[in-house]
Amino acid sequence: MTYLTGIIFAKRVLGIDFVSDYIDWAGDMLTREYDSRNLRILASTMRSASTSEAEDYFLRCVKELQIIEPGPETAVPEYACYFARQILDGQLTSREGVRALYRLRFETDDAPEFLVWSELDDALDSLTSGNSPYYYRSDESVTPETFDTVVKQEAERFIVRMTKTG
Repeated sequence: MTYLTGIIFAKRVLGIDFVSDYIDWAGDMLTREYDSRNLRILASTMRSASTSEAEDYFLRCVKELQIIEPGPETAVPEYACYFARQILDGQLTSREGVRALYRLRFETDDAPEFLVWSELDDALDSLTSGNSPYYYRSDESVTPETFDTVVKQEAERFIVRMTKTG
């Protein structure tokens, strides 16, 4: 399964899938030399199409290409780790990464694994308004100077936790 395929499955589970996600996935699959009738149709679908239409073609592609759909217990942790890896790779700023993972907490019905991202989001708000240091855990604080380092450390810890449980 390709990386984007896993993300599409996670977005479907979370109910945050969009037409463009399906179309981009189909284009990526074609460039990776996967091919099927429905994959070509999906890749050429107008972005103004309905999400349900795009999802229908996606599901047909999954069947044609014999892709096994992962369950939520696999797809969602991988999607969350996607953001954590982007923080570590510098593709997302610490601020953007914290906000993305914070939003995922609500998409996962306040799963406890995401609590640290709520705490860091609160810290970000506090630091942005000039209050520091902020104790995001009973024994750990974050300041404007340490925020990026703390977020990267938490991203590393998060990936380890999620890959052990996912």
